[in-house]
Amino acid sequence: MLRISNNMIYGQNMKRLSTLQAELMKTQQHISANTRLLTPADDPVAAARVLDLKQGQSMNTQFASNRGTAKDALNLQESTLASFGSRIQDIQTLLVSAGNGTYGEEQLRVTASEIRAIRDELVGYANTRDAFGNYIFSGHQVGVEPFYLSPTGSISYKGDNGQLQIQVDAARYMAASDPGSAIFMGIKGTTASTVDASRNDFMIGVKLTDLQNPALLANYTYRVEITGNTPAATYDVYRSDNPGVSIQSGPYTGRFNEALVVSMDGMEFTVNGDAVNGDWVEVSPGQPVRTDVFAYINEALDLLENPGSANGRSTNLSLGLASLMDNLATSLDQILTARGSAGTRLKELGALNISGTSKDLQYTESISDLADLDYYKAISDLYIQRTTLEAAQQTFMMTQGLSLFRLM
Repeated sequence: MLRISNNMIYGQNMKRLSTLQAELMKTQQHISANTRLLTPADDPVAAARVLDLKQGQSMNTQFASNRGTAKDALNLQESTLASFGSRIQDIQTLLVSAGNGTYGEEQLRVTASEIRAIRDELVGYANTRDAFGNYIFSGHQVGVEPFYLSPTGSISYKGDNGQLQIQVDAARYMAASDPGSAIFMGIKGTTASTVDASRNDFMIGVKLTDLQNPALLANYTYRVEITGNTPAATYDVYRSDNPGVSIQSGPYTGRFNEALVVSMDGMEFTVNGDAVNGDWVEVSPGQPVRTDVFAYINEALDLLENPGSANGRSTNLSLGLASLMDNLATSLDQILTARGSAGTRLKELGALNISGTSKDLQYTESISDLADLDYYKAISDLYIQRTTLEAAQQTFMMTQGLSLFRLM
């Protein structure tokens, strides 16, 4: 016959009470922590999935922070280029005024002084720093001032050609900057063309439009010959490779308030002024070049401050300014292209932010589905466990003092 000792009864009841009390305390902890996963042991599969989701959510949060950094950098670049482009337009306006034929040399020098002040301001824009003190147009060399203005007025680039790449999404790296070499340097243009004319009162303007073969213009000279007298004159255009054959002709419309426009070989030049029979103009287009916007501005300063002799000034100044205006327009186009590129990336960042917010909500919902506590079930369990514990405690109290002799 099995004998049950008092120690055995006491030990078993205490063990049961401890188990019930532990279950009750655990349920209370789940309720207070608002989670059903206090430890991985509560649901190993769900706990592992929640860990993966939280890691993904953490990365998504970091991408959002990176997008904020990229957005700030691109906004600063875009606003700086907007200011830069506006000042280039101011220079163009000044050059148009200087080329109207009525400015004397003193007025031209005053204009040059205004343009020099704008040039120095533009160098400041090109050396813009962000909130962390980094130069935004120096490529990877963020601690190096990209543009150096020498005492002689020449400007040199000290940065590199790199772009700062930031990971803005799981599979997307974005350039948060553009080097100054790509925005302000390497601009296509032409050197000033040379012009000879039978008389000095012709006004000549030359620009390149859509060069198909740059070497073509560098090798040829174009001659416009006038037959008859204004306003009934006609013109013929000859090219130096075949000087006896007219390649373009028509009525000469050039007056001081009008212009004959000649377009050929990817070049356009204009001739203004009254003409008499036998007058001629020869145009030798300059070599196509790649340079920087500051060099064009310095070229304008040199032209305005040294316009040439009084007799030939009008023709030389008009020709030089026409070439400069075309080159500055190309420079402005390159700056506007850089602004457009920054704007495109900002637009993409906006779309990625919307996508990132949606991902964050999905992560939150998935984690909630796996880890959140069912309050109704937990409270029901709590009541049941408390009732069971109380009943166990009461029965233990009733049986702990019993013995064989007290039962008899």
